[in-house]
Amino acid sequence: SGGLAASKEAAELGKKVAVCDFVKPTPKGTTWGLGGTCVNVGCIPKKLMHNAALLGQGIKDSTSFGWEMQDVKFKWETMRGNIRDYIASLNWKYRVSLREAGVDYMNAYAHFVDPHKLKLT
Repeated sequence: SGGLAASKEAAELGKKVAVCDFVKPTPKGTTWGLGGTCVNVGCIPKKLMHNAALLGQGIKDSTSFGWEMQDVKFKWETMRGNIRDYIASLNWKYRVSLREAGVDYMNAYAHFVDPHKLKLT
């Protein structure tokens, strides 16, 4: 994500940097980890689901090329769990990379109270 790259670059240039990444829970209580919309609920899960669909179509098409398969089944919960685990691993990698770069991470909503101070809620 652009914000993560910019924060690490600023820290490398000697600036004191904090990333405040807060997502208001949905009415059902859904939240997500560090990385923004694309990583957590947008581009990445969509592409993984698309790839799963392509694999399924490839399995169907493979019989035309001599492949024989029995009882191939798709398990929605398995796919969802693996996507969830993959996204969680990305969230963790982002947190580690921020820590290694010397960037403070806070799962909080923030706003500036003056040019150099944030208020977290």
